[in-house]
Amino acid sequence: MIIGFGYDNAQLKELRHPTREDLDAVSAEYPIMIVHQSGHLGVANSKALEMAGINASTENPAGGVIRRDSNGEPNGVLEEYAFFTTLVPMLSELGPEGLQAFAAAGAKMWAQFGYTTAQDGRSSGSVVEALKAVDQAGKLPIDVIAFPDVLEAKDSLEANVSNDYTGHVRVGGCKLTIDGSPQGFTALRDRPYYDPVGDYPEGYAGYAAVTMEQVQDAVNWCYQHDMQVITHANGEGASDMLIDALKSAQQTYGDPGNRPVLIHGQFLREDQVDSYKELGVFMSLFPMHTFYWGDWHRDHTVGPVNAENISPTGWVRARDMMFGSHHDAPVAFPDSMRILDATVTRRTRSGDILGPTQRVDVMTALKAMTLWPAWQQFEENSKGSIEKGKVADFVILSADPTAIDPETLDQLQVLMTIKDGEVVYQANGEMAANALRRPPLIADQENAHHLLDAWHQGVN
Repeated sequence: MIIGFGYDNAQLKELRHPTREDLDAVSAEYPIMIVHQSGHLGVANSKALEMAGINASTENPAGGVIRRDSNGEPNGVLEEYAFFTTLVPMLSELGPEGLQAFAAAGAKMWAQFGYTTAQDGRSSGSVVEALKAVDQAGKLPIDVIAFPDVLEAKDSLEANVSNDYTGHVRVGGCKLTIDGSPQGFTALRDRPYYDPVGDYPEGYAGYAAVTMEQVQDAVNWCYQHDMQVITHANGEGASDMLIDALKSAQQTYGDPGNRPVLIHGQFLREDQVDSYKELGVFMSLFPMHTFYWGDWHRDHTVGPVNAENISPTGWVRARDMMFGSHHDAPVAFPDSMRILDATVTRRTRSGDILGPTQRVDVMTALKAMTLWPAWQQFEENSKGSIEKGKVADFVILSADPTAIDPETLDQLQVLMTIKDGEVVYQANGEMAANALRRPPLIADQENAHHLLDAWHQGVN
């Protein structure tokens, strides 16, 4: 089998998705699946469609679309649950060793970009087992918190959710996914898309991957079992569904202190931010979209006016709310300095600044990658800052992000990642060596000896 990842039709000259015919030209013998950078769409060749049992008579699954040519035949492009139900069986053929290879490589990349704790945002039981196996083999350098899909893994959730790690792995709670990709036009909006590229009906506003009944049942179940629920909701329509479900659950079960989380929230109204504050929702936003797809959002998804307010960190801070920022790998590399840059500058690929009033200062952006996400996952007493009593998780950067030109934040490099006081990543190259020879500047004298010990270990 051949699986490719990372094509983005927004960056292709044709602005279209490849088709089964394009992939058949590569091979008609082997099944091929290429995954859109959003992770919510993909393209299959004829062999892969045949293996999945998809043909002209196959109906669209609930929460998904099989795109078709003028003759009604599948053209290879699969959206949401049509895509997931094709890709997952293909990946299952990899077996446990294949999943473990993915997990080990992903953890190594997380450490390379300075992450000491990561979340696997839509786990399955087999993925959790792969993470545990990789950790037991000594190949998981950082902590990983898994969130199995609540619609598919209730039994596993009841058996495994814990605030305590086994090695470097724990199951943190429930994951719910309401809609899809804004750049792929599958996120559920409360109004039509501005100028969608493709064959869409008049007034097209995307769609939900699940029903309101499923959303309410899932949220209720998480509240009944006192579990944190983190919910993927990208469009305004999806946030309306989540807000209604959370209000109903809290009216019925009260607030168990489970810190519900909004994941992404690309397109939001200001009244929805007010509702999330009232409901005690932690907003994990995706400001890196301003760089990767900011121009696309301005020109095609929401238009120049509403694009100013995608990933509205300014609105959140105006209400004195914490927020987190994420990369959503493998949608994009887990490049921590790209996230920092995008959150501060909101500069697009073309150089435009998308929503200057939504920018935040560097220290706020750093808190959104450290202290505040630690609170999100109930680890604020052990992680998120360098202070006595917390685990020794930190990174050494090539320069002080608070002292350089913000327009150069994306040029910073992670020189060293320290997890539990141990060096788990060290950059190569002359610049890294020179920087590491300089003792770090430490304001907290009480903890200076711990940091200097770690620095000396790294140099040695």
